[in-house]
Amino acid sequence: MNNLKNNINDIVEILKKGGVAIFPTDTVYGIGALPNKESLRRLYKMKKRDFSKKIIALIDNPDKLKVLTSETEENIDRIKKVIEEYWPGELTIIFKANEMFTKKFDDGLKTVGIRIPQNKTAIEIIKNTGGIVLTTSANISGEKSVTDIKDISEVLLEEVDGIITDNSRLTGVPSTIIKYEEGKIELLREGNIDIEKIKKLMKG
Repeated sequence: MNNLKNNINDIVEILKKGGVAIFPTDTVYGIGALPNKESLRRLYKMKKRDFSKKIIALIDNPDKLKVLTSETEENIDRIKKVIEEYWPGELTIIFKANEMFTKKFDDGLKTVGIRIPQNKTAIEIIKNTGGIVLTTSANISGEKSVTDIKDISEVLLEEVDGIITDNSRLTGVPSTIIKYEEGKIELLREGNIDIEKIKKLMKG
């Protein structure tokens, strides 16, 4: 294992310098980088991931929606109850992207998946690096997501710039993903959150 780091400050510095790091989220271990093209390209190369598969932005508070999305205030208000109920938590929402911002890391990105994790380590890292960290599961593309650091691919561990563990229990179930478009929601991936509960909140 290369460049093992066990300190939040170390990981923050690694990310700020354009590095790629592994850290726990509330669901599985994630691998992340800050929103710039070079860092993201390295992350995808490490994972052997097709660049057409989009990445999720983890944020520290809902205010970052103004930076990442081009949704109207009316549409944000419409989904506000869902956000208040499930953020922080295991819900990823795909919004219409603010392309003026997302072009920093991906040209032509039309939508962006966003989530606030519950994990305290993840939140501290996100907060101290500017409030937005691009993440995906810490595994080689096609392999299973992991909840135990010992199960992470040795190839990946050798290539990342830093890694942090904590004692939190990860659910092992990837987040529920919904797409939010024109004020309506669509379930894209089922997780621990019941889509019917989300629909009720939207109607309320």
